[in-house]
Amino acid sequence: MNAPTDPTLRVLTVRLSDGAGGVCEHELIETQDMSVLTILKQLRSVLPAALRDAALCHAGACNTCGIVVDRQPGVACSLFTRSIGPVIDIAPGEHARGWDTLRDDTRKVHG
Repeated sequence: MNAPTDPTLRVLTVRLSDGAGGVCEHELIETQDMSVLTILKQLRSVLPAALRDAALCHAGACNTCGIVVDRQPGVACSLFTRSIGPVIDIAPGEHARGWDTLRDDTRKVHG
């Protein structure tokens, strides 16, 4: 990806596990007030099931979007890219109790 010409924009490199012990990298242009949840929504088609469709409240209250970013637990909807370096490692985290048993990955309501 070519670097943005606007000095206030950054190119983010998002690193996700490929499920086979390797890592896939994806590049995105950082937008103003971009959250990690926004990244997950943009990369939805390449996400593992544990990261896909994992957010309901978008307010940091329910922990359904619990993830691990750069080896630190966090909540994707309340974690903003401006507070993270340009290379971001994202892995599934601990979801709210009972969430994993309530998931239905076959519904594909968002695309």
